Parts: sequence; C-alpha cells; structure tokens
Amino acid sequence: MSARSSLRLRLIAMLLSAVLVVWLAVAVLVYFAAGHEVEEVFDANLAQSAHILRALVLHEIEEEGEMAAKVREVVAELGQQGAAAYPRLSALLQEYLAQGGKEQISLVDAVEDVGHRYVSGSVFIVRHRDGSIMMRGGAAPDIPLLEDGYLDVEHNGENWRVFQLTGSNSGLTVQVGERREMRLELVGYITRNTLMPLILALPLIGILIWVIVGKALASLQRVATSVSRRSPEALEPIDERDSPREIESLLSALNSLFERVAAAITRERDFTADAAHELRTPLAALKTHLQVARSQSSERTTQRSLDQALEGVDRATHSVEQMLALARADAMAKERVLKTKVDLRDLAIEVVSLFSQQAVDRQIDLGVEAPAGVQLLGDAAGLQMLLRNLVDNALRYTNPGGEVTIMVIGDAGGARLEVVDSGIGVAPAEREKIFRRFHRSPDVQASSVKGSGLGLSIVQRIADLHGAGITVGDGLDGRGLRIRIDFPGVG
Repeated sequence: MSARSSLRLRLIAMLLSAVLVVWLAVAVLVYFAAGHEVEEVFDANLAQSAHILRALVLHEIEEEGEMAAKVREVVAELGQQGAAAYPRLSALLQEYLAQGGKEQISLVDAVEDVGHRYVSGSVFIVRHRDGSIMMRGGAAPDIPLLEDGYLDVEHNGENWRVFQLTGSNSGLTVQVGERREMRLELVGYITRNTLMPLILALPLIGILIWVIVGKALASLQRVATSVSRRSPEALEPIDERDSPREIESLLSALNSLFERVAAAITRERDFTADAAHELRTPLAALKTHLQVARSQSSERTTQRSLDQALEGVDRATHSVEQMLALARADAMAKERVLKTKVDLRDLAIEVVSLFSQQAVDRQIDLGVEAPAGVQLLGDAAGLQMLLRNLVDNALRYTNPGGEVTIMVIGDAGGARLEVVDSGIGVAPAEREKIFRRFHRSPDVQASSVKGSGLGLSIVQRIADLHGAGITVGDGLDGRGLRIRIDFPGVG
C-alpha cells in the first residue's frame, strides 16, 4: 500500500508532524523560560553578593579606623624620645599612618583556587570614594564607574553582567560581575535535560500512534472487507451499529445506493414479468385469430378474424408502448428532472394538438382552459408523457358527445394541472387503487374499452419525480373523473 493511498500512513505522518511542531514549540518555550529564570536568579545573586561584600568591606574599614586610632595613640605616647629610642618601630607606624588604609588588595589566587567553573567566572571590584581600587577579586575586567544597577560590559571579546552598588555614607563602590557564558551554558543544560525525555519518547510516541491509528481504522477495514466479500446479489444494508460516527455518512450513502440498486433490479424484474404477462394474452389471441382466418373458407369469418387480429396487434402495441413509457419513467432520476422551466399552457396546447383528430373521430369536445405564464421546474418530455396519458385515458373512457377539458391554474404556491372528463368515472372506493400497475376497476372492465392499466402508474411516477401531489375527484357535472396534480412553485 503506497503512502499516497494509505489513510493510515497519512494520519500517522500528520500526527507525528503535529507532535514534532508541539515539541519544537515546547523547546523554544523551555529555552526562553529557563533563560528568564536563570537571569533572575543570577541577577539576584549578584545583588546579594554586592551587598554582602559592601558590608564586609565596611566592617574592615571600621576595624582599620580603630587600628589607625590606636597607632596614633602609640605614636603620641612614644613622642620624639621614644621614636629616637625605637626608630624602626616608629618608621613602620608612620608608614601605616601615611597609607591611610587605602592599600590595594588582590584576591585573584583566592578566587581561582575555589575550583568550580562558575565561581572562577565571578569577579568583584571595590573602589574608594575617589575611584581608586581598594580590592579586586578574580580576573576582573576594567569596569568603568557608571550608574548603580545592572550593567552589560564587553571586555576582551567576553560579555560580562555586572551589578554596581555605591554607599551613600561611606562612598565605597562595589562592582560584582560574572561571565554571561555561564548563564548561557546553564540555560542550555536546563533545556537539554528538560527536553531529553521528550526526545527519547518520540519513537515510543510514533509506535503508539501507529498502533492506535491502526485500531481506530479497524472498523473501516471491516467495512471494506464486508463490501469486498459481497456477491452482486447481496444488497442488504451494511450494519452501522459498530461503526464510528465519522463514517456514518459514508455507510448511509452506501446503504442508500444498495436500496436504489435493489429497487432498480426489482423494477427490472417486475417489468420483465409484467411484459411477459401482458404480451402473452394479446399475442395468443392474435395467433388464434390468424389460425382461424387461415382455416376458414368464409370470407366474412376470415375478415372478422383479421379484424380481431388487428385489434390484438393494436392492443399489444399499446401495451408495449405503455410498458416502455413506464420503464423510462422508472429510470428517470429525480436530481435530473427539476432542471428547466416548462410553460403548462404551451404543454397543454401541444398535447391537445396530438389528440385533436382522435377527439374529432370520437365526437368528444377536447379543450384547454389555461392562462399564460404558468410555469414550473421539470422535465418537459416527462410532463408531456404525464399529460398524454391523462388525456388518453379521459378520451378512452368518455362516450361520444362527451367532454374532456385540460385546466391549468397558477398561484403563489405553485401550479395546478387538471384533466376533467364526463366519462364513466371511477367509484370512490376504487380511486386509491387506480394508480397500481395493471389495475383496472370493475367499471372499466365492464366497459368495452381495452387498456393495459399502466397509464395512471406512469402519471404517478412522473408526478412523484416532480414532487407533485395527485388528487382524484368527480368530473364534469358530477360525472366522469377529475385528476388534479399540484406542483410546487418555481421559486
């Protein structure tokens, strides 16, 4: 199965891509969050170190002042006579007093011997009020005197983070700094250790996604297997009980397709059976009449047999035409029917012209009552077939001297088509059955009119395809039959 056609592989690829994107987003967030926290912790540590260092230096200065006061007392007590008696001591005391406690103290070795790389990266400088250096620790760069607070200093290609603190009373300035490299190294270490479990878990996540997606798609595989194993005759619906909601529409469409195919097969079988049944009788009669005509010597008997044979041919022809028309109506798809505008007045006039000679021959008044502009959406050929069957039935079952009228009525809700006659009519109890295939009511069977019983079945099929309703009522002056068809509006 190729990746292009595999839903499983596409889902796994998309899910792993989503996991990777989330993982990268988490990595970026962790890196910046770690950087922020490290900055805050190290900056706080710098400030704390500066305050501690200033307190220690102030303590040393106080002790130095006390020591200087004691030295001055000793010098005063010695006086000139004592200084002459102890010249070396007097020189040392005078040298101490001359320095004024501003000797420079370097703690480079003390800091570098601590051993930890983070401590060795920390430096400090303590300055007197005049800016001279009192104490320097570590490989401190030349940090200029700036405003108190945090400073970023570059020295010899290295970046330093410095905190400066100046005492208002003592005038001492304390500068504590550290290399930024240490912070970046710590941020990288935190990020790597935080994301390492996610990196190691990525293959496991891929395996779990593969298994889970396979389990989730098992129902699709079952449906595919069920459909692939079906025989062409197996058109029963697919069981939807264990299927996920995501494929309900697919299964519904498949079941609907199976229903339509089953209905089409049923119609085909019914049509075949009906054709065999309906054609057997007229063909057998035709054969009988022809045999009688051949065996008879009487010209009158022969003529009567040939007339009956011709009538049988006409009946068989009509039956075949009606069954073919019914087959075409059954094959019409509803989604392909409502596509064009059809003017009902023009349609009625066209059908009347087709039956005008037949109406004249039977001395029946065939007319149209239709205003202009009544339209509906439908199939013109199908609607003509519908109206032809209605008019044909009305003319067949209306006695000479009767009347058949096609009426078209339009309103805001749609359009109405009526065919009204003054013929033999149909009893109210039989009116619901007249649309069944090959059904002929007792009144019709009692008449001498021959028919196939398919005309109104064709009418109902075409009306259903157009979403129209059919109503059957009394005809003209309470006699005959009125068939009314209500179509929805054009919209």
